[in-house]
Amino acid sequence: MKNKKFFEAIAVLIGTIVGAGIFGLPYAFNKSGFMVGLFYLIILGGVFLITSFCYGEIVLRTKDQLEMSGYTERYLGKKGKVVMTISLIFGIYAALVAYIIGVGQFLQAILGPILGGSQFFWSLIFWACVSLIVLKGIGIVGKMELFMTCGLIFIALFIFIFSFPYIHLDNLKTFHPTNLFFPYGIVLFALGGATAVPTMRRLLNEKAKWLKPTIFLGHLIPIIVYIIFTFAVIGVCGKDTSETAILGLAAKTSNLILLVCGIFGVLAISTSFLSLSHVLKEVFHRDHKIPVLSSWGLTVFIPLILFLFGLNSFVSVIGFSGGILAGVQSIILIMAFYKAKKMGDRTPEYNFNLAKPLACLICLMFVGGIIYQIIYH
Repeated sequence: MKNKKFFEAIAVLIGTIVGAGIFGLPYAFNKSGFMVGLFYLIILGGVFLITSFCYGEIVLRTKDQLEMSGYTERYLGKKGKVVMTISLIFGIYAALVAYIIGVGQFLQAILGPILGGSQFFWSLIFWACVSLIVLKGIGIVGKMELFMTCGLIFIALFIFIFSFPYIHLDNLKTFHPTNLFFPYGIVLFALGGATAVPTMRRLLNEKAKWLKPTIFLGHLIPIIVYIIFTFAVIGVCGKDTSETAILGLAAKTSNLILLVCGIFGVLAISTSFLSLSHVLKEVFHRDHKIPVLSSWGLTVFIPLILFLFGLNSFVSVIGFSGGILAGVQSIILIMAFYKAKKMGDRTPEYNFNLAKPLACLICLMFVGGIIYQIIYH
């Protein structure tokens, strides 16, 4: 197919953005009110699009093929690299813990009635299986992104169509001002995907001019999917919306929802777990010269330890990760963007103009979110 790389690049970004976060959105929206959550999704979606455009230009202005911490070091020095590396490591750890929790809930709901076992047991089974795959390599994951993206869109439409007769519009009209800021970190977690931009650039190769439209579509499609998904779940479940959405939806509709969406949820989150684990293992091995086996151990055992020591609230984990760590990374990328415009060593295929007052406003918003998450978590 002539434009295959175009669609693959979009799929890589969508696959990076959409993971466990989609299942926390309905609960977060319901806590504050659907319209409040929708406001967060649209505004923060626009902010993340701006950040990714900035990162895309950073990548295109640099001859060397690097990753996020490498570009940060190039334009902001060693201190910038240290901050970015710390935020990446802790952000990935938080995501991996969230994945362990989320898949445990899905597997217990799907297989528990047949095979028995608690959510904790199924979380451990999931962790053991994917950890062994991380040790062996994840070449198959990259090939699955386009398939998973098509599946994601199909599942979102399936949920909407199947749930439509059960939707009560009154469930979408609630407003809870005491939880006005609750969705912030969870929405950030669900929208984050900038780490995919260098991979998209390498995938497009000589078609680098396509990077900007693929970034745009790669952000737009998840937002549309999120709106459809949250509208259906909250419309059906209302105040009974569960932390991982599907369980509450199945209780209100049919176990068919639980089976189809649960299986897809396990596959989608497993793919994200493998991808992020691979990234973190490479950070330890390539950037910090830690032996392969030790890098693997640091990658998979620390999330397990955090889970075993009681970090087991799905929504709290993704809220903390999104609100603090995604905010730090976005601020650093915007700072590096302005440096790259002056220090870059190649002519980019596109120029993105971000007015400095708007950049300052975005950074202040992230700082406010970081402070809020620290105080209330």
